[in-house]
Amino acid sequence: MRTRKPTNKTRLTATTRCLLGLMALAFLAPSCSSDDSVATPVNDYCYIKSVTLGTIKRKTSTLNTSFTGSTFEMTIDQRTGAIENRDSLPYGSQLSRVIATITFEGSTLAYSEVGKNSWTAYNSTDSLDLTKPLQFRLTSNDKESERIYTLKVNVHKQEGDSLQWTKCEDEELLADMEDMKAFVQNGKLAVLGKKASGTVLLERSGIEASGTWQEAPTDLPAEADIQTLRQQDSKLYLSTTDGKILSSTDAKEWTETGSYLAPLTLIEKTEAYFYAIAEGKLLRSADGTNWEEEQLDAETTMLPETNIRALTTEQANGNQRIIMIGHKGDRSEAVVWNKMWNESEPEETATWTYFPVSPDNDIPCPQLDHCNLLSYDGNCIIFGGDSTDDEWDALQTMFVSKDYGITWRPSTEIRMPAKMKDIEGCITGTVDSNNFIWIITNAQVWRGRLNRLGFAQQ
Repeated sequence: MRTRKPTNKTRLTATTRCLLGLMALAFLAPSCSSDDSVATPVNDYCYIKSVTLGTIKRKTSTLNTSFTGSTFEMTIDQRTGAIENRDSLPYGSQLSRVIATITFEGSTLAYSEVGKNSWTAYNSTDSLDLTKPLQFRLTSNDKESERIYTLKVNVHKQEGDSLQWTKCEDEELLADMEDMKAFVQNGKLAVLGKKASGTVLLERSGIEASGTWQEAPTDLPAEADIQTLRQQDSKLYLSTTDGKILSSTDAKEWTETGSYLAPLTLIEKTEAYFYAIAEGKLLRSADGTNWEEEQLDAETTMLPETNIRALTTEQANGNQRIIMIGHKGDRSEAVVWNKMWNESEPEETATWTYFPVSPDNDIPCPQLDHCNLLSYDGNCIIFGGDSTDDEWDALQTMFVSKDYGITWRPSTEIRMPAKMKDIEGCITGTVDSNNFIWIITNAQVWRGRLNRLGFAQQ
């Protein structure tokens, strides 16, 4: 049986189909010509699809390691030709020899330093010097068009896990001030304290590195317990030694908000309640006048008696928690209590939990003179004067707790200013809206911030 050969008509039909397909591609293919009105030729694609960085070495004063550059996305603006990473690489990234994988549509890709006309053919296996911006020239498949891209790799200029302290000023108005309490309100750093002349309010012009101080009038009575100062939203609260709770919006004019029949110490003010210790009991009040005893999981004999500090924080899972620490008797460590609430266990029914010092916990909360308890970088921090067991000198270290007060480790990130160690006198501190820690003592004003907390959020 003979095989029949294709007829000329059959071959013509196949050729016609091929020509029609090529004509369709000519209309569909995008052009990289600067004049969009010009008819786009066949196979004139020329655009960079993606840029991915390979392994990058990182070297700092404490690190010598490497990381995967692909975790930092490179964005491409096809309109301007700009290619860069919005999330900067870590401080210390070494960019002199980096493999960059570039996918593109086009025939040839070459690169050159910006401002120079010395082009080198791109090879995916060759390392690039990305310490300075590079230009990439991409030629289309038909050699008729080209596009220019500029690649820039952003790197943090500071080490994120380090903190630098700056001495802002020596302020004579702060000299001889005792029982100080620093806070930030209405964009200003302020200090309440006592001098021989009585209660004093000092205000700074702002929270910038340089500022000026001035004394402002305040009608706080002599009975005000300044260390009980608490902030809740835009209001300040504190208690007095004769059983009153006062409130203010500016620390100048104070109004009686609540009271108790005996001396009380304000612990904390949440959106819903006042918390205070009075007559050896932990109390709660919605209005500052009608008080009820709180539920504790331990004996009230373990409540702190002096130097009580507290703060309210929100956990990553949405739980709200009060951390309370304070001194009791001649112990070498502070007593620590927590109260936590959430949707399943509301604030009004949540029980206070005591964290006893167990034999396997060799890093309990130190009992410091002039103790400051602050929330910083998602953790609890404390610093202050000498410890009662003489193990720690004044402002020798910052202690950090990542478990809401159970354990406290000397921070390896936040190192205290060396010039402040062993300083004598009252010590106060606060944190401002720009994540700066302020420390005020002996008429000196210092501030510092973990570098990564100052990086712009992209």
